[in-house]
Amino acid sequence: MSNSKTYSKEVLTNIGTKVISGMGAPDDLARAVSQSLVLSNLVGHDSHGIIRLMEYSGWVQSGHLIPNAYPKIEWTKESTTLIDGGWGWGQSASILATDTVIDSARKYGTATVVLSRTNHVGRLGEYVDLISKAGMMGIAFCNTGGPIVAPFGGVKRVLGTNPFAWSVPGPGSFNYVLDFSTAVVAAGKIILAGMSGEAIEPGALLDKEGNPSTNAADLADGGSLLAFGGHKGSGLSVLIDVAAGILSGNMPAAISNSGFGNGTVFMAMDLTRFTGLEVFTSVATQFQSIMHGAGEAGSVLLPGEFEHLTRCTREVDGISISDGVSKNIYETAEKYGVSLSGLL
Repeated sequence: MSNSKTYSKEVLTNIGTKVISGMGAPDDLARAVSQSLVLSNLVGHDSHGIIRLMEYSGWVQSGHLIPNAYPKIEWTKESTTLIDGGWGWGQSASILATDTVIDSARKYGTATVVLSRTNHVGRLGEYVDLISKAGMMGIAFCNTGGPIVAPFGGVKRVLGTNPFAWSVPGPGSFNYVLDFSTAVVAAGKIILAGMSGEAIEPGALLDKEGNPSTNAADLADGGSLLAFGGHKGSGLSVLIDVAAGILSGNMPAAISNSGFGNGTVFMAMDLTRFTGLEVFTSVATQFQSIMHGAGEAGSVLLPGEFEHLTRCTREVDGISISDGVSKNIYETAEKYGVSLSGLL
């Protein structure tokens, strides 16, 4: 187990911005991507946070990620829109997709935006939460570029981790946000565990021979993640791979086999077409109380509450970064001649 150090979100955002700018991103894109990464750290999903800088650097160097590319709206037909990410930053493309789907749903009641030709979009929960902050129900799902997950009953990599997120407005600043990888664990958590010297939970990983493993290194050595929930999670992953993959042009992971690209679908529904927003959030508040009363104090958390509570804590106490991750960030910065002296 490695040691760690604690940083404020402002310091981590500045670190991320400097490194991403060093990769060739304009200042506005660099800060938007860094803010998104640090938000993942802030809400407790470190696997999608600042740790991703090394991976992104590799994509920039290989030419798979174009650091100065801006996303653009390719076309809009009534309540449907296609956005071309230009193989740039997935976070900036997803923010444009989120803003677009909200505006379109206000006009038409429901809307769908498909995002094509983009890299890792980050944490889908960030975007559906923004949709619900606008008083709407949000849905997003994404097929990931490379096959890394074995389907139910199989041992061979044929599916992506294919995350899914769904949100509705809740009481106050809290929204109900369900956000999960259709693998038992997200690939980023395997990477984080490897850097932190931690074992993987049993039942999440197979080695390249198809044997159960808890060693994070086995994934890079040709092993496979497993889909969560048996045939149910595997079935959901299949539908995401087919729907998001084909609609975006990214194609299902087993067909493209590129290892890159996040074909993503964003959907929004304006709840006020069916009921008053105050009525919806009032019932959602009542429901929250009922759910909390179903067990011992603090034992029942609703979707999104872990993130909400973690953010409240880390806003005050800071974000813990392991020595392994810090070393990784230093090395990435050095590739671009970026000094992090006094920051990390």
